Amino acid sequence: MDALSFRHQSDSRYCYAVSDHEVLVRLAVAKKEHPDSVEVVFGNQMTFGREHRALAMVPVYDDGLFVYYEAIIEGKPPRFHYVFHIKEGGKPYYFSESGLTYGYQFDLAFLSAFQMIAENRNDFMLPKPSWRGRLVYQIFPERFASRDDPKNKPHVNRDWNTRDLRGAFIGGDLYGIVDHLDYLVSLGVGAIYLNPIHPSPSNHKYDILDYFDVDPAFGGPKAFHQLIEEAHKRDIKIIMDLVFNHSSINHPFFEDVRKKGRKSPYHEYYMIHGDKPSPLTKNYETFASARNMPKFDTSNPKVQDYLISIGEFWKKEYHVDGFRLDVCEGVSHEFWMRFKMALKRLDPDILLIGEIWLNSESYLGPHQIDGVMNYPLLGVVSGYLLNQQDANKASQSLQGLLVRYKEGHNECMLNLLSGHDIQRLMNLTRGNKDDVLLAYALLYFFVGMPCLYYGDEIFTEGGGDPDCRRGMDWSSPEFDGEGFALFQRLGTFKRDEKAMREGKLSIHAEGNLLVLTRTLGKTAYSLYLNHSGSPVPFTQNAVVSHQLSGGELATSGFAITKETRK
Repeated sequence: MDALSFRHQSDSRYCYAVSDHEVLVRLAVAKKEHPDSVEVVFGNQMTFGREHRALAMVPVYDDGLFVYYEAIIEGKPPRFHYVFHIKEGGKPYYFSESGLTYGYQFDLAFLSAFQMIAENRNDFMLPKPSWRGRLVYQIFPERFASRDDPKNKPHVNRDWNTRDLRGAFIGGDLYGIVDHLDYLVSLGVGAIYLNPIHPSPSNHKYDILDYFDVDPAFGGPKAFHQLIEEAHKRDIKIIMDLVFNHSSINHPFFEDVRKKGRKSPYHEYYMIHGDKPSPLTKNYETFASARNMPKFDTSNPKVQDYLISIGEFWKKEYHVDGFRLDVCEGVSHEFWMRFKMALKRLDPDILLIGEIWLNSESYLGPHQIDGVMNYPLLGVVSGYLLNQQDANKASQSLQGLLVRYKEGHNECMLNLLSGHDIQRLMNLTRGNKDDVLLAYALLYFFVGMPCLYYGDEIFTEGGGDPDCRRGMDWSSPEFDGEGFALFQRLGTFKRDEKAMREGKLSIHAEGNLLVLTRTLGKTAYSLYLNHSGSPVPFTQNAVVSHQLSGGELATSGFAITKETRK
């Protein structure tokens, strides 16, 4: 056996508390190895050298490179040492902090055993029950709906259906969202994620002038209060976009620095190279290369205090349920720790979703961010849709995402297929509506919170920014079509079936079919996806399906089945 074939680290995604008396232990074993059995040998840390017991581990995930064996160790409080016992060809191998050894000296275990101490509830990253599996609907407020005729609004400079979107204002507002809340209920929506709503010179509002106000063009504070009140009546939570990485160049703090230079009390709030900031030479740090978005120094305690007060304000005054945090990786870890502590004191159930596009492990934790926008999942789904991955490879890639983070973080992922920064799914699939429906069926089945970008339910097209931000077409004939009805069925099915929100997810391939199963107690729902290019025989009874007829599941088709197990 090869010592490099095994991976484990205590107090990490390989070993963590899943309750106040249970710890999940995970060992990664390279696929080239074929152990006869894998056990975790554990015991009280004070007596482990002479008293211990073994618990069989079972293979749960396969990402194509490693097979992940898991076991749940019970104990209250969880406080133990452990090593792994691996049998191959009848030979006893052990894996510990010292690596792979033939046999193990338990009397010297205090020098090499793994250790797990999980006594402090505040250190657990557990699923958030009230958020688990909620369907999130993302709205770009300027483009969704308007209560009044947009043509009567003085700031509007384009027609609602324009394709000339750069610098365009077409008149969407928060009242328009209020008027369509029952529409969102019909889709099974449980939360709304709003792009920024603060006063700003742009249509996207990511260059903020006043963090404590609502843009008058959106209806001001009164409209936001009404939106939250009416949404909460319908059990719809509100996630607000906060931009802490940078401000507008016209923010009062930065304007004061431009006038007074180092004499301004806000000079150290930004990252300025010199006395006064110069937009011409751009002698200050910015978001990307945007000179109109100067970057805050979030390592500065005064900046931290200011930004924390913003989050506290929206929680206290408006009862916002969660925050999507723009350019999360550009903000200091120390700040996110302070921000999380401050917000949790106001609401232990607050949800913090970071914008991080790739691996986010260093930002995730009970003391930082709960989850992130899950772009890696979009990568796997797009590979499957574009025929870069067959069912088996897609299965392994999806399983790899499940072992990337702790279960509690997986439950808090915002899983998206379209968004305000990327091309819409209809463009990715080259206008294939069946592929769009198949992809969203997968998304709704996956662990975490599926995110439906406004307009995808009527197959809205759109390339990259700003084309992906078109006005919602409320006159679309798609509202009367089979596809929209299926979006409603999938969304309400997700909302109403507990196993769809909380069931344990397993993934595998059955020939050309990609299969996802959610199991809770005796109830199991399975999603069968066909993207093989050819029809596949399928004779099981389906509770929800698309492209299933005559005993065959057509390509870009799916079927959901239900099983009641003994």
